[in-house]
Amino acid sequence: MNRRDFLKGAAATSAGAPLFGAVDQGVGPATTRTPLLAEYERLQFGCSYHFSMNTFTGDDYEIGAVPATTYNPTHLDVKQWIDIAKTLGARYAVLTAKHMSGFALWPTDDYTYDVAHSSNKTDVVGEFVANCKASGLKYGYYYCILDPHNEGKFDWNSMVPDHYYSLIKRQVTELHTKYPGAIYQLFDITWKITLEQRWELYRLVKKLNPNCVIVDNQGFDQSRRNQGRICEPKSWPTDVINGEDTLPPPEGHNPHVMFEGKQYYMPFETWLPTGPIYKPMPRMHSWFWRNDFTTQPADVIANAYRACIKGKSNLLLNLSPDNTGRITDEAVSTMRKVAQRIRA
Repeated sequence: MNRRDFLKGAAATSAGAPLFGAVDQGVGPATTRTPLLAEYERLQFGCSYHFSMNTFTGDDYEIGAVPATTYNPTHLDVKQWIDIAKTLGARYAVLTAKHMSGFALWPTDDYTYDVAHSSNKTDVVGEFVANCKASGLKYGYYYCILDPHNEGKFDWNSMVPDHYYSLIKRQVTELHTKYPGAIYQLFDITWKITLEQRWELYRLVKKLNPNCVIVDNQGFDQSRRNQGRICEPKSWPTDVINGEDTLPPPEGHNPHVMFEGKQYYMPFETWLPTGPIYKPMPRMHSWFWRNDFTTQPADVIANAYRACIKGKSNLLLNLSPDNTGRITDEAVSTMRKVAQRIRA
């Protein structure tokens, strides 16, 4: 974002409109580059954290069949996670508040598969928000729609039952009221809810938090296929096109994206796991720590950062705390090398 655009956004803020405010044509994806999206683009670089029940079972696709007490980090250190993001130069951070296991990293109301019923009752979402604020990082949440624990079966494509959709709305409401101020909300596996339900979640978050960018993840195959050139219908509505383990196209991202015959302004975000190849799905890299987890080389990660900057894309770089609740010494060492390379 250039100085003129920034000053325009600042002027809007001083006039009473929040910089992270509602989009220009009401509640829906923007047709022009709004102050909300300009500020998101200015942030440019963030870190996400995949830490949940999966970390303790060693399965990226943990279905929530183990008891809540399986979750038991012995040296949980959320501050360390955020310190590494600051070392890298990240400006925002995103936490997996609930992944597909159904396990929630905050004490949720009328729910038993969460930290309050685990072997370590620390409110991870609360710690995450507090440390982001202390470090000056903007923050946001990830919420997975796929959830075998609450759906009663593991099915990538079946539509969610009504009782679980009601839980989704309640938990999303809780995240944005108990922990207000998030500038980012990512929903994953959104094709399991209807277009009407996706609109309802979009409007719900905007009502609770008009300062929030909403991102509906396209999924790995879709991201590799389109590289942000289009918005997938089952990822609509969204403010940002998310590229899972996918770099921007060689020609760079054009944010003027057509959807159903209408042009929208939609930035692109590369969401990049730093782990090794995930053997059950060898096209994709691992998101969660496990016993054989090794971080990708620093040069690979630094080159991806450069490709995103050159390709006019944000980078959301994923970090994977281990089952003690800390990012490993091996990963910390690699990230320090990454920081040196991208600053050079």
